[in-house]
Amino acid sequence: SKKARAEGGPAGEAAAAAPAVRLFSRDGEAVAEEVPNAAAWQDGAVLQIGEARYRVERNPPALTELQLPRSLLAGFPVCPKVSAEFAAPQHCLFRWYREQRPAAGGGAAGDGGPAWVEAAAAERVFTPSNALVGLRLKLRCTPGDGAQRYGPPREVESSGPVEAGPGACTFDSRHLYTKKVCGEGSIRAVSYNILADTYAQTEFSRTVLYPYCAPYALELDYRQNLLKKELAGYSADLICLQEVDKSVFVDSLAPALDAFGLEGLFRIKEKQHEGLATFYRRDKFSLLSQHDIAFSEALLSDPLHKELCDKLAEYPLVQEKVLQRSSVLQVSVLQSTTDPSRKICVANTHLYWHPKGGNIRLIQIAVALSHIKHVACDLYPSIPIIFCGDFNSTPSSGTYSFINSGGIAEDHEDWVSNGEEERCNMPLSHSFKLLSACGEPAYTNYVGGFHGCLDYIFIDKNALEVEQVIPLPSHEEVTTHQALPSVSHPSDHIALICDLKWK
Repeated sequence: SKKARAEGGPAGEAAAAAPAVRLFSRDGEAVAEEVPNAAAWQDGAVLQIGEARYRVERNPPALTELQLPRSLLAGFPVCPKVSAEFAAPQHCLFRWYREQRPAAGGGAAGDGGPAWVEAAAAERVFTPSNALVGLRLKLRCTPGDGAQRYGPPREVESSGPVEAGPGACTFDSRHLYTKKVCGEGSIRAVSYNILADTYAQTEFSRTVLYPYCAPYALELDYRQNLLKKELAGYSADLICLQEVDKSVFVDSLAPALDAFGLEGLFRIKEKQHEGLATFYRRDKFSLLSQHDIAFSEALLSDPLHKELCDKLAEYPLVQEKVLQRSSVLQVSVLQSTTDPSRKICVANTHLYWHPKGGNIRLIQIAVALSHIKHVACDLYPSIPIIFCGDFNSTPSSGTYSFINSGGIAEDHEDWVSNGEEERCNMPLSHSFKLLSACGEPAYTNYVGGFHGCLDYIFIDKNALEVEQVIPLPSHEEVTTHQALPSVSHPSDHIALICDLKWK
């Protein structure tokens, strides 16, 4: 009795005696007490405590995070953020539900809570139809590990209902060319400045830079919906992005593109909250190594750039400006999964933006090309390069001419791009044979006060050739809402897309 037990009498001791505890292996053999824990606790073992029996499972699949995006648009893919232990998203089970519409009488279904109806899709990514506008979604995810082991499921409901999408977007017609992933010997590359939220959501952006853009279309969640649909629809093998907010990479783009077979790498700019992202198709490439640099840091500390650094020291005003910049270069060496002898060096950058900063960009690109040469010629002798980015340089600039021709004269006008007091004359050269794969479009950036070609995909002429360039949206499409960004285009830049093949 409780009383006897509380008084600690002999009856209490007997009643409180611990139940027998025994461990059995998965084939029913009792496990001896001297067996070490690591060997004793095997999957399928059975722990018996008194009469109760418990099946042992080591490191069972478990979800650590399950989130839906805040904004859901009809016709746009909904990609949940899934983090798990001892499980992988591609092995998890997904079930999508939609809210049941209230009955005609207006009363809510059942006990006052929403009633949920299973939606057709059982995939990781769900694209709600127009019929679901006004309804919330629910996702039930069961973590799995590929060995047919499943853990406890979790559910998450959307914070708001599915909203109507914008109708036709600038990228819809481009998707007609990119329905399928291109063949084995080909590489579809995309370069795109996606407009960082840091810059889109300021008062200055809303009133001065993009006054023609509906304020809701500048909001991050809205633009992310468009962007994820746009990027997924290109069926790309390589995607180089600029102006990627760190939170956008972690919470939105990496989980979404992962669901479409792409692995992402991120490099932040030290002083900003945005940076560069490179994605590659997992079943076509594996990552061999990464060689990212910040230009200012590399210039000062890497002996590779000593000669340039010494020359620059003769022009202290320019040197100070170059060293203040936080611009970075992302360099990834990838290897073909089907032909390990095929390796490729993928570089991605975003050069200094100022219209009078031509001299600064020349220094940055010289550092970039020396560093890429070190990777693609010294570390991995003679592997081809693909160099993407927002170079903030039109085809008439010194930077473009230098990349294209292999050299620049010390008397080029860009050395005095910011006036005489910031003149810095030096001849530069590089040994690559590079070609702009998408040519020189009339513009890749189209805003109210400016339009011009600033973005390029440069390729190694000796090793790669252009199979096709995906046409840019028509001028009519770009200017439907005056300029970019707009309700039908998520950035002020336009993505460049081309199919390349090994020579």
